[in-house]
Amino acid sequence: MAAQRNFSVVPLGQDQSLPSSVPLVLPNNLEYDVGTHTVRRRPGVERTSLAVVPEAVSLLAGIDDPVAVVAVTGPCRSGKSYMLSRLLGSSNAFQLGHSMDPETFGVWMSTQVLKCAGLTVVLLDTEGIDAVEAEAQNDASLLVLTILSCSLLVFNTTSVPKQGQLEKLRCFAELAEAVRVWRNGDLDHQEFSCHFPDLLWLLRDSTLTPTDAEGNPMEPRRYLTERILKESGKFMPTPSDIVSRAIKSFFPSLDCRTLPPPSSDKNVMQNIETSQDRLDPEFNQGMEDLVRDILSAVKPKQGFGQGKTVTGRQLAGLMQHYVTALNDPRALPTLQTAWDAALNMLVEGTLREMQERYVEEMRQGIEQAGGMPLEEDPTSSSPSLMSLHQAVFEGLLDTLKGRLHTFCDAAEMTQAVVELTASINGTQEDSRGILSSLLAENRSSSETFCNQLVRDLYQPIGDKVASAPDSYDIKALDADLAQLKATYDQTARGPSKHKVYLRFAEFLEGQKNAFSTIKGYQEEDYQLQEQTRRREAEVASLQEERLQVERQVALSMREQQDQVEMLMAEFGREVQNLREEERERREATLRDLQAKMEETAQRNVAVLQDLSQRQEQAVQQQMEALQQQQRQQMQGMMDMAKAIQ
Repeated sequence: MAAQRNFSVVPLGQDQSLPSSVPLVLPNNLEYDVGTHTVRRRPGVERTSLAVVPEAVSLLAGIDDPVAVVAVTGPCRSGKSYMLSRLLGSSNAFQLGHSMDPETFGVWMSTQVLKCAGLTVVLLDTEGIDAVEAEAQNDASLLVLTILSCSLLVFNTTSVPKQGQLEKLRCFAELAEAVRVWRNGDLDHQEFSCHFPDLLWLLRDSTLTPTDAEGNPMEPRRYLTERILKESGKFMPTPSDIVSRAIKSFFPSLDCRTLPPPSSDKNVMQNIETSQDRLDPEFNQGMEDLVRDILSAVKPKQGFGQGKTVTGRQLAGLMQHYVTALNDPRALPTLQTAWDAALNMLVEGTLREMQERYVEEMRQGIEQAGGMPLEEDPTSSSPSLMSLHQAVFEGLLDTLKGRLHTFCDAAEMTQAVVELTASINGTQEDSRGILSSLLAENRSSSETFCNQLVRDLYQPIGDKVASAPDSYDIKALDADLAQLKATYDQTARGPSKHKVYLRFAEFLEGQKNAFSTIKGYQEEDYQLQEQTRRREAEVASLQEERLQVERQVALSMREQQDQVEMLMAEFGREVQNLREEERERREATLRDLQAKMEETAQRNVAVLQDLSQRQEQAVQQQMEALQQQQRQQMQGMMDMAKAIQ
């Protein structure tokens, strides 16, 4: 059993007047009144199709987290709504009925969800599959929509069904003809189990213990698979066989639970939502165990792709696509197409949100920096538009990746980043983007601000020039203009300040020429000085434009220099390694040569020693031979002497 998780109940949206549940999908002969939160019939309209309710879809689309969807379906009047209410810790989250007519038409969604660790559990209550007004086609359409939208389907029935009663659930067998799953370009019904929800068959008001053929008690799960869904084995499959085969083939996991009757008291059953303390304790305990087990094991809704989960926003798009396909007799819901459409909707919606947030955060940042105009150079000591853009844009990129990483593969994520970048920064082919609009606005604001500034600064000087006293000469005018320039440089803001002052300098030149003529003060060197100042203003304007290029070049040069230094360091390490290897090789060669020389010397010494020994032995032998010869000669002489005597 999965570990128990701590869920908290959270309302959807900010509208406090919302009822506990709202219709997500309704038959076309009904309409939802948002003002009164009631459903009313459309006179003269026959039920032929389904329609999504925009207000409820918008609530679902507001969930950005992955969602796990628990949906309950089954025959009318079988307690589906009550069970969902208990999941929320309530007894009346969904409207309960006490007549033979069903209270739920279409698909209803609770306006409260369960949240835990980044997962949001959404609860759906569906119309009974055997509602009086519904036809078989309606049952099949609602079942298809419910199955494709949820991650756990609770099939709620009263008592223990017999094997032969399965033919009444023919809507399950019609799934194969109502949904399309493509794999590698081919239709593949075996893929259903990869995309369908888990199935929990809940046997309500069960007073008998499930048993096998011999009457031995069985676990409900075994009873479901081995007895209820057991096929007849006949050559021609019966309608029940077809239903059994469909259920076992389509759903990846099958489970079965039983619940005893809530109470034998009719009054209690008529007011079950307010009589929880009067319900059978065994029923209450069974319901609590069921709720605990469902919430412990519930899984996120899976998208069409390995490891991809579905958010509320995507699920809203999927449901709209499914309803459109189910209403068209020439179309069938195709999971790949629906997933692609929902994914595109998610990406497009996220990109729109990022663009809106970019504008909003840029406006807030500009306001906090004192408003336009701002400098554009990101290296400026004062707040700049480009440094603000860089911070906002990088934050939005992180948000975009965080939003989409569980739904998009690498190629899809890259495309989303490219599209966001193009919409904000523009492209080489089309420079129009949100940033270019802000830059144009900032430059226009800078020009307006600086024009007004220079007019305000020149106003008192212009008044002096218009009625100059005798003591106010060209030098005094020059001093005032120098002070004006210093004040302007300190106060002017934005990228247009140099261009504005350059135009103003041309105006000043004419004013000073006229003033000099009036004053009779013409000095050639002064004119040269004024031309120099004007050229300086032109150079300053050009330098401001050139700085951006130089910074980019410097950055590129630094990067290239870093790469060269890295390569040189790597080359130096390789050369050092080669030198070490060569030194070691030479030392090894010398050691080998020395060993060979020592071995040769030892062999030579051994040869010399052997030769010396042989020579000594030869001399010894010669000496012994001479001594023997002398002894023989002496003996002969002695023998001769005796003979003579």
